[in-house]
Amino acid sequence: MRVPGVIFLLMCASLVFAQAPAYRTFSQDDLAEKKTKAGKLVASNVWLKFHNGTAALHNGLHVKFNAKVLAVLDSGGFPSAVINDKGKVLDLGGKDVGPGDSVSVYVTVSKKDSGTQAIQWWWTDGGVKVDPKNGPTPAETYEGIRIQPNGGNVLEYLYKKIITRPGGVVIGMAQPTPDSAKIHGWIRYLKADRKFFQHVGAARCFDLITNGNGGTKAFVKELKNPHVKKHDNHLLGELHALKLACIANDSGFTEPIDFGSALFSSLVYNDTVNSSDICNGKSIGEIVHLADSALTYCHYFDASVYTDLDYCISRINAAFDGDYVASSFFPFVIAGTHSLDEVYFLHAPSGAVPAIRALRREGPDMTPERFELSQNYPNPFNPSTTIDFTLPEDAMVTLSVYNLLGQEVAKVLDREQLDAGDQSVNFDAGTLPSGVYFYRIVVDGVGDLQLHKQVMKRMVLIK
Repeated sequence: MRVPGVIFLLMCASLVFAQAPAYRTFSQDDLAEKKTKAGKLVASNVWLKFHNGTAALHNGLHVKFNAKVLAVLDSGGFPSAVINDKGKVLDLGGKDVGPGDSVSVYVTVSKKDSGTQAIQWWWTDGGVKVDPKNGPTPAETYEGIRIQPNGGNVLEYLYKKIITRPGGVVIGMAQPTPDSAKIHGWIRYLKADRKFFQHVGAARCFDLITNGNGGTKAFVKELKNPHVKKHDNHLLGELHALKLACIANDSGFTEPIDFGSALFSSLVYNDTVNSSDICNGKSIGEIVHLADSALTYCHYFDASVYTDLDYCISRINAAFDGDYVASSFFPFVIAGTHSLDEVYFLHAPSGAVPAIRALRREGPDMTPERFELSQNYPNPFNPSTTIDFTLPEDAMVTLSVYNLLGQEVAKVLDREQLDAGDQSVNFDAGTLPSGVYFYRIVVDGVGDLQLHKQVMKRMVLIK
């Protein structure tokens, strides 16, 4: 699992202007990460120019900044560069600067805006001051450095900004009739939750669901937002990650986004080294459809199919994995990592007309500003319903259900720590009689806001 960090924007530029289109996929490990504060300004890169206006030759430069110098990216040709005085003084030496000549210095500073300047500076010889004080001298160029995203940011952004409800992301084949749902199962993901990953269990069909007491039951009808422990299946996790990669590229959230490139889902799999690969000759979209069918229709596929699909889908997800770099924060776009030239088993379809992607204009800051508890849906319900709420910070959450007498009849969440953002829980009232009930949420924030909220809403159970 990679540790998120700060990437210089100049590095981003080298990715953006790569000669061949580069694609982007996601790993289960990355999607399970806690999100960073992507897009937050943390420092800046600045160029400053210093002119030797004296009639003498000098071999050093002393500069005092109005911000802490974090790194020297280009010393202007001086072989010696020392940061002193709690980081605000830079001493350069070992290079002759003649009369009328100038040097440019490129540094990373702690100041987040464009106000960096050399408040004082002078020329030196052998480290000794030989020129009167100069300054202030403002930076000539400024580049903000922002915290780069990670897989957790990607998961939240996709589910909050791009994937719509009530459709969500379906894994498997959603059944059109009640009768077919009695023997087949599928999954519908409606929100971002790190607990959807990482699956490590054997690749198989949607055969069984694990209960809270460790028992199992048949996997039939729709299962909403299951955590890994409900059905631990590596193929499920890999297919979920692959579908998110397709959605991300279709919407212009991941590169390539130029109109001359093929959609990620249209790329064709063909492993010339292994002619028996089950995915050969199929587009990524077709592989996704095959995997959906195999997961739901257990009785129509041999056990080996699940292992084979898991293998080729995992290869696709790994092909374009890598460090997360935003080529743009406004709109929010994740840079590609590798071109098709680097992946021998994938290639662009021949004769395909490239699709036009509709770019999203929102930025990456997805943390809600206030707490919200939504009305449960459906309402009235029988026997289960979904309760959504939004947290502006990480919090300890208790969610209880009461009858008309004020008696607690169910505890859905008991001081469970949840991440900031959209949350969704399912309440099964199968053991309760029809009637009017109330659900109450108690939220105790564990972040900077120290939020404390109690809210209650009414719901109706009809059997």
